[in-house]
Amino acid sequence: MLKQRKAMKTGVLLFFAAIMMAALAACGTTTEVIKEVPVEKIVEKEVIKEVPVDKIVEVVKEVPVEVPVEVVKEVIVEKEVVKEVIKEVVVEPTPAPKDTLVFAGLDWTSAQVQNGVARYIVENGYGYPTEAIDGSTVPLFQGLIAHDIDITMEIWLPNQEAIWSKALKDGQVVAAGKSLEDNWQSTFVVPTYMVERNPGLVSVSDIAEFKDLWVEPDSGGKAVLIGCIAGWSCRAVNEEQIASYGLEDVVELRDPGTQAGLFASLEGAYLKGDPWLGYLWGPTKPSNELDLTLLEEPAADGCANPGEGCAFPPAEVLIAVNTDLIAEAPEVIAFLRNWDWNGVNQLMAEGWYSENKDDFDDPFEATGIYFLKNSEAWTEWVPDDVEANVKASLAAVASP
Repeated sequence: MLKQRKAMKTGVLLFFAAIMMAALAACGTTTEVIKEVPVEKIVEKEVIKEVPVDKIVEVVKEVPVEVPVEVVKEVIVEKEVVKEVIKEVVVEPTPAPKDTLVFAGLDWTSAQVQNGVARYIVENGYGYPTEAIDGSTVPLFQGLIAHDIDITMEIWLPNQEAIWSKALKDGQVVAAGKSLEDNWQSTFVVPTYMVERNPGLVSVSDIAEFKDLWVEPDSGGKAVLIGCIAGWSCRAVNEEQIASYGLEDVVELRDPGTQAGLFASLEGAYLKGDPWLGYLWGPTKPSNELDLTLLEEPAADGCANPGEGCAFPPAEVLIAVNTDLIAEAPEVIAFLRNWDWNGVNQLMAEGWYSENKDDFDDPFEATGIYFLKNSEAWTEWVPDDVEANVKASLAAVASP
């Protein structure tokens, strides 16, 4: 169709060009000759033929489309993980209550004060209940052999040598440690002022000459000698020595009844400057505070028994337990083996006791608490856990 349109435009142009040339010729002087020339007339017809055509219409339609948005979420997922754990648990049976440990309540200060300290440690440090049976040396040692007594804080040798050696040999007792420092003791002690006033009063052999110094109205003309307490092992030694020295007709041996009675007798005479003759040992409060003299006796060296007529040898003082305790309370035996009741500890505790005993229902327990609160010496005798237990208990107790 486009080619047909171009051909038609070309024919029209040629036709108009011929008319213009004819007009120009008429206006001139020359004769216009019109010559008809046959011209081929090209008539172009535009034929429009309607042909049914499928009409494609592009329609743009806005359709809302949901554009997916990528959302990143941090999700914390908790998972309960169940693990099956098999543990082998050894269940120990509930420990049985500990047995009560029985102390010998010997009737003199040093032993009772040691009991006060030791019992507090055993009860509050090791967890054993304790009690004491009061009495004198001989019956309480029989109780130790019979296992009615568990612990005796003072066994005096050689005073108890014979019975001690037999019980040791028979396997009834065992030494658990050292008690006091080695002590001295004598049946024939006088205040030094008596020796100074009476030159020649030097030995036991001089007692007969000076007996009138100690005669009392009810002594039948004999010198009164305040001896060891009845029931103590030293009492028998007093009697044997008096006999061995030939003084039975010269001396009357009297029983002071208690340690307190013995000390009071000496201290009362000393304060007044009166004569006094009797048994004593040391270190004790009187022996440390008073000026005393031991009358001379044959030496203990080579003398098996002072009752045979010689001086007491230095006293070795032991702690003893019955053999059942080895299995029942070995940790307590270990504690007693570490015990060290030296002169410093002894005099510190006994000095406080002497000054404060009348203020307490149980002065020995109070003395034990006083000593434990005011000395660190005992911490060397026990392991750390026991020390902690004792100190925790002391913290809850008012200072005596």
